[in-house]
Amino acid sequence: MRRLICCLLVVLATTTQARADDAVTFRLNWLIYGFHTPFFLGVDKGIYKQHGIDLTIGEGQGSGRAVQIVASGTETFGLADGASIINGVTKGAPVVAVMGIMNRSPYGISVRADSGITDLKGLVGKTLAATTGEAGLVMFPAILKRNGLAPDAIGFLRVDGEAKMVAVLQNRTVGMLSGVENQALILPRRGVAVRTFPYPSLGVNTMGLAIVVAKATVDKNPDLLRRFIAATREAFDAAIADPDASIAAGMKVKPDMDRDLAMAQLKAGLTLVHSPHGEDKPIGWMAAQDWAETLQLMTEYQDLKTDLPATAFWTDAYLPR
Repeated sequence: MRRLICCLLVVLATTTQARADDAVTFRLNWLIYGFHTPFFLGVDKGIYKQHGIDLTIGEGQGSGRAVQIVASGTETFGLADGASIINGVTKGAPVVAVMGIMNRSPYGISVRADSGITDLKGLVGKTLAATTGEAGLVMFPAILKRNGLAPDAIGFLRVDGEAKMVAVLQNRTVGMLSGVENQALILPRRGVAVRTFPYPSLGVNTMGLAIVVAKATVDKNPDLLRRFIAATREAFDAAIADPDASIAAGMKVKPDMDRDLAMAQLKAGLTLVHSPHGEDKPIGWMAAQDWAETLQLMTEYQDLKTDLPATAFWTDAYLPR
């Protein structure tokens, strides 16, 4: 009888654990690169599992697309920039940001160094490569307006993510919209030196990347949000402590990643994690000022029409206390 009871207890414990592991999907904002590797480190080290989450991570096609598929219920969580989240919500997407991953704007314009272009006005009449839906393109009208340029002063060649860099490498475009922690680091390694103009230096600083989730998930499973956020914070803390392990975890999923480049991307991205309004805050913390400034920029320079307050787009209610 004692042996039977012990067996039943083991089965019960195993069943309880199995039920605790929620199958969760997470859509990235872009193709896998160095700054994404902490998420994979969290999977590789079993951090998400420890929080009862069986996580599947998928590559992305831009922040706007990540918002759309989370809003549709196709994915549980997504990674998207603040401007795309605001755009999505004002158009009816039932989503909300619950955790800040990159609280400084990572977007910039990278131009070929051999073009001789040294400022934004040098791009007038030129063409940049961009991907439809990418965050930098969404906010580009603000760049033009803030710098006194006409809406059509700079042209765009719309291509997919990989073709964007090819266009610059082949000199079909003078430059491209880039992430200062991503594509801006790739082009020089492929033989083309670039000069990068970060958006903040051009007068436009917006909320960077955040975890976005459907409001239905918030209502139905707030505990899942808390566990996912806690696990993600632990994963990033682990990556900061051991960046080599983070890159190794990413390369298990994408073996053809350039290890040195991925490390450069990770380190550059980690400098953008903390808000200028909260340098000492833990990972995931978001500043009300950053969301308010992003909303103000979009209403002033992007002709965004909304009566929603900044608090309609994000919440810190599920962050660990």
